Amino acid sequence: MIDRLRVTRWLVGGFATVYLVVRLPHLLGFADFHEARFVPIGVLAALDSPFPSWFLHAAVLGAIPFGVAFTAGWQLRWTGPTFAVLLLVVTTYRNSWGQVFHTENLMVLQVIILAVAFMFTRRDDAFVIRLLSVVVVVTYVLGGWAKLRAGGWEWITGDTLRNQVAYDNVRKAALGAPYSPIGGWAVGHSWMFPPFAVFALAVELGAPLALVKQRWANVWCAAAWTFHLGVLVLMAIVFAYPLSGVAFAPLLPVERLDPRRWRSPVREPQVVGGPAAV
Repeated sequence: MIDRLRVTRWLVGGFATVYLVVRLPHLLGFADFHEARFVPIGVLAALDSPFPSWFLHAAVLGAIPFGVAFTAGWQLRWTGPTFAVLLLVVTTYRNSWGQVFHTENLMVLQVIILAVAFMFTRRDDAFVIRLLSVVVVVTYVLGGWAKLRAGGWEWITGDTLRNQVAYDNVRKAALGAPYSPIGGWAVGHSWMFPPFAVFALAVELGAPLALVKQRWANVWCAAAWTFHLGVLVLMAIVFAYPLSGVAFAPLLPVERLDPRRWRSPVREPQVVGGPAAV
């Protein structure tokens, strides 16, 4: 589990750092937003006004080198927690301007868990992997529960999903934003959506199976990745974190990506039973 935890830190930390770099103009752009649009949430809920421009720039730009250090494993006892705090603040600030996104939630949670874990030289690596895996599973189960809570089982048999796909694409087309022509075509074939809905709920509510055996974890991760690919195809919505596969790293044998294993003349025994056995 040591190798899996190390590689998971590389993948999660690396993705989060690249995310900040790619989104840099967008994140810094909030300094120019009108104060009236600021509705602080989460850990920033106590604020009564936006950050000063210099503070926002310092938080966003400062998070990047700490992300690099965390990913590389340099001085983890303090670079990890600092990166986790800055990432949480930056993403929460982004969500405090009138629209709450949930696309970064899992990424931030995993960074926080990894940062806390690597503060300690003596840690239970198996427990950390299990915790990271459980967080993945819980986020998907909550997504399925929210669908049933809002629409009941009619979410499967009715037109809820079809209407959602139609509305999202029409809205984007009207605003001149990228939309999915495939989704527009699919809306005209109502029979397609109940199977889509069944698959979506099966993936989300069936997520706990990924904790049972490594083989089941592999199957579920493939199904979850396919689910996000379907969202991209039908609605032109990119969930970059799961589509990259990084979100599922704790559930998969990513330790095989560790170059140190390739150089080792002795093959290490593999863990039997996947996440449930750690």
